[in-house]
Amino acid sequence: MGTHRLSLKLRLGVLNMTVSVQDWISLLRDGHSAAGIPLIVGGLSLMLFGWRLWKVCVVLAFGLIGTLIGAQLVGPRDNQMTYALACGTVLGLLSYWPGHFSVAVLGGIIGGGVTHFYLESMNLSGWTLWGGVGAAFAACTAFAVINRRHVVILVTAFLGALLLLSGLTSWVLNLPALFGTFRSMAAWSVIVVPFLVLVPTVMSCFYQIAEVRRLQIEL
Repeated sequence: MGTHRLSLKLRLGVLNMTVSVQDWISLLRDGHSAAGIPLIVGGLSLMLFGWRLWKVCVVLAFGLIGTLIGAQLVGPRDNQMTYALACGTVLGLLSYWPGHFSVAVLGGIIGGGVTHFYLESMNLSGWTLWGGVGAAFAACTAFAVINRRHVVILVTAFLGALLLLSGLTSWVLNLPALFGTFRSMAAWSVIVVPFLVLVPTVMSCFYQIAEVRRLQIEL
């Protein structure tokens, strides 16, 4: 019985992840193909020069988090976006001065967020879900404090890879001949999407580490 329940949770998790990726693909396709250009440029910039732009990256990341939090707190109303952007701007600016502390917290948020995504995709809830998220947040925050340089590189490489993949997808999906191929790939999202993000992330990490060591820069 226990094995059957675990198998069912895993299948439901795969289904949830597949639906999420299909929604992401549809969202990118609804936009104009030109919108993919700044995403590609921004992604490549973070992948190649993330160690130079890490403070900007941290501010943007906290700005996005603040915007999402503000939108949730305000709820659906006519001026929702105004309040959300104001919240994002304030949180982003506040994250600039204690830069090293912000990196540690950001590392914890990313670790907790990824853990939440995977645990929730397996239909876990309650203390099991939030206990795992809390443990991941604490562990990733501590790791970011000890290994700030590597966390900066990893975060900028990961965000750059996401932007690059989103930009390329937005551009390619507006070609009718390739839209069906991307739709079918969404069915294998548990394998394909992590692979497409992981490969450029790893390549960017190796490149940035080599550059930081070559120039003997202390982040």
